[in-house]
Order: sequence, then structure tokens, then C-alpha cells
Amino acid sequence: MTDGKRKSPQKEANRLSNLLRQVLGEDRFPVDVEALAREVSRNNEDPIGKIGGGELPGVEGMLRPHRRRPEWHIVYNDDPRYRGRGRFTIAHEFGHYQLHRPLLSSKDYATGSLMRDCDFQCKPLRPGAWQEAERQREEEADTFASYLLMPLDDYRAQLNGDEMSVGLLNHVTHRYGVSLIAACRKWIDFTENRAAMIVARDGFAKWGRASKSALKSGIFVRSGMPIPDNALVTNGDWGSGFVSETPVQRPDGIWNFSGGSEPVRELAMVSEFLDMSLTILQFDDAIDGREFDTEPVADCVDQFMSGSRR
Repeated sequence: MTDGKRKSPQKEANRLSNLLRQVLGEDRFPVDVEALAREVSRNNEDPIGKIGGGELPGVEGMLRPHRRRPEWHIVYNDDPRYRGRGRFTIAHEFGHYQLHRPLLSSKDYATGSLMRDCDFQCKPLRPGAWQEAERQREEEADTFASYLLMPLDDYRAQLNGDEMSVGLLNHVTHRYGVSLIAACRKWIDFTENRAAMIVARDGFAKWGRASKSALKSGIFVRSGMPIPDNALVTNGDWGSGFVSETPVQRPDGIWNFSGGSEPVRELAMVSEFLDMSLTILQFDDAIDGREFDTEPVADCVDQFMSGSRR
């Protein structure tokens, strides 16, 4: 919040997740984020009064103050094409409430209406479209939502060290009530294995993400990079859905990154409805010893929210 010590989004999400565990136990998923937001905020002078969905062209969600009294409303884009994204959006806006909102009181309404502008309108992030402070704020709200809906310890326990597969993805998306893309992104962020995900359209990457160990071995996903002709999503008429239930072993020479080319296990999904594809690449842990210390600026990590958020 702007009126005091800055909160860590991860710690704040973990704090609330621990409270849910104490009250509801392990059977607390998927998180009822609407009920949580109302309960947590109700003792504040400026609680969350309304949460609802609607058509918001070009906007993922909003946290906005009531104009006549100290109260906040959350509005989210409830486009039915993106199953699970609404829950993430509500959690994201709740993150703004917990982390960034200016505290409102009756003094702010002395003239009968709120005189300052303190809306949070959340649009998809795109490189160069945000000031650094705005970018940090949006990323903090996403981190909060991710850790609240998909606690790290619980997610790790669901995988139990297994390789990512369609069965596991379906399990975690159902358990947490989030989109497939959000579940993949969470896994990429914490896995110690070398892995990457690529969301593409018309044969080119829209955005992507590589795990930390993958980045160190030169696996960078760049916005606009062409999808190889022999990739699973381009090698056949698959229609919609996953190409296979388990990763398919592919030889080197298909996927080329800064660190070169190597064999990879490929999991791929095509969505005709959304006009996009998702590819998950899982590499062997052994690498040749070369390490790339930093991720290039051209990597498209920051475009996560344009396709997966909420």
C-alpha cells in the first residue's frame, strides 16, 4: 500500500494461504478468492464491497474506489473463452488492494465524493508500453495471485518430481481453478529442471518463458521467433487439443536456441478456438558446462499477461 511499509507480494500471499490452511485444512482448493477478499477487507475502513464480471474490451480487470464512500470494487473481464482466467484476475486485483491501494477514509469524501483518481486498470503487459513503476506494480500483483492460488509447496507436492504431462497439467488446473497457461507458467518459474514454454500464433512465438536452469544453458524464448517446421504443432493436422498425453522425444536439430540444438521432449497443444498453440519443452539436465549469465532483453517474459493472466 502507499500508506506505509511496502509489502512483499509473495510473503503476503503466503500469509493468507497459511490462514486458509489453518481454517480449511488441505481441502482449501480451489481458493474461493472472492470470499477471501471480502473477509480479509471487511474490517478495514475501505473494504471491498463488490466483485463482478463484465465486458471490458482491452482491459483484464479493475480495482476502483466507490465515488461516494470509502469502498473498493473489483471488476474482471469474464470472457468465457479463457477458463480459469477470471479467478486469477480477481486475485490480481485483490493483490493491488493488499499491496498498492491508497488507504481511503471518510475524510477523502468530505465534499461528498472522492476527489482523487486512484483506479487500477490492468491491461495486458507489452514491452515498452508501461513505465517501470507500473510494470513493477503489475508484476507484484501477478506474483501475489500466483502464490495465493497455487502455493509453491502444494504445487511441488502435486508433481512429486514427475515429468510434466497432460495428466499432471489437467490435475493442477482443476485443483487450483486456473488456466492452463497460468499453471504452466507457475511450473516453469519453480522447476529446477531445464524446461521452456512457448505460446505461438501463425507460426511465430507470441511470448514464452524458460526455467532458470534452462536460461543458464542458453535457452531463451524470443518474441517473434519462428516455430520450427518439424515442431509437433506444425507437423500435422492435429485439430484442437494436445498432440499426445505424454512428452514426445525429439532429436536435436529441430529446436535451436543460443546454446545450440539438442534432443528434447516435446508436449504440444493446439487451440483452434483461441487461435494459438502451446509447446512445452523438457530437456535433459546434463549440459556441456557453458552458462549464459543473463537473459537477453529481447526475451518475451513480460508478455505473459497478454495471453495467460487470470
